[in-house]
Amino acid sequence: MQAALQNTPFFSSAGVELERSAATENQGVEEEMVVLEAEGVLEKTQEEALQVPVIIRLHERAPYNIALGAGYSSNTGARVEGNFRNADFLGRAWELDTGARIEQLRQSVYADIFFPPDGQRHRDSVGAVAQHSDIQGLEIQRVALAASRVQLRGSIEQRLGINWQYERQTPNGQPTSTNQALTATVGWTWRHADDLLDASEGIVAHLQLAGATKALLSDQNFVRTYFRYSQGIPLGKSDALLLRGELGATAAKSSQGIPQDYLFRAGGTNSVRGYAYQSLGIQEGSATLGAQYLITVSAEYTHWFDARWGMALFADAGQAADTRDVFKLAPGYGVGARYKSPVGPLAIDVAWGQLDHTFRMSFSLAVPF
Repeated sequence: MQAALQNTPFFSSAGVELERSAATENQGVEEEMVVLEAEGVLEKTQEEALQVPVIIRLHERAPYNIALGAGYSSNTGARVEGNFRNADFLGRAWELDTGARIEQLRQSVYADIFFPPDGQRHRDSVGAVAQHSDIQGLEIQRVALAASRVQLRGSIEQRLGINWQYERQTPNGQPTSTNQALTATVGWTWRHADDLLDASEGIVAHLQLAGATKALLSDQNFVRTYFRYSQGIPLGKSDALLLRGELGATAAKSSQGIPQDYLFRAGGTNSVRGYAYQSLGIQEGSATLGAQYLITVSAEYTHWFDARWGMALFADAGQAADTRDVFKLAPGYGVGARYKSPVGPLAIDVAWGQLDHTFRMSFSLAVPF
């Protein structure tokens, strides 16, 4: 019950507990019933006698919230952002979440409306986004409308959605083309960890299926599958091994007419370190475009010197391509520093890209104010 309350958008905190005095009193009643039943005196069931009050303590979230932030990512550069949240939009307990993020390589504005969860813990939402990006010689302007339903089933989060997307893409030195797709999506995320902010122990697995057809507002027929897996394995008190991998495939006659969100590029932080962000893919002139297939694998060993500081050695490899060239993985190797902050481990890595013969530093840092 406490988990269900905490997963709603209405409370900043929620606590559920038994009334201790009543629980202690009923424990004595239960022990007395056991004795009487052993003597054959009592025939009533325990359910008729054991009733303990439940105390629920709730703190309501503020109806409005404004957040401002600034940061830097080795993937997309410096950024500033602003966010506005209304917990009672139109007086119907709808949650409005809207904002804008301006990064060096990508800029976006968005608005989402989340509806109250129902008795089966379904959470429905609708949203819209407009975005511009210019990454690895590929300029993209896109707008998207979406509706989704999220449901928690124990440790598994299930997401159903429908999304319409229209994009204009312009590779360097190439003519502009447009793509649109109306996709249906289903995804499952399984999390198994004592501390979701600490990747040193636990498993996270994500599977997503999506598809579109020319018969419904799409320029190409395709089916997209994507699987991501990561596992942290503790090796004693001061050492840990982190394994992760990705597999992706978009089945279609060609990648023409498919928006870039449903294709694959690799490289950068949380992908293949040692290569620029999204630099592994289909080369068209001086631009890198999304491919139909994706493979990435990574292994990282971390040693912690104390409760906060550690260092890591890692090896990554990956590729995105339209053919069997996807198996010609681009390897990267490196070393990094680790710091356990209150919001999770922060990393600074220096990696060598074997194909590019280049050292690259990767990290991410955000400072709210």
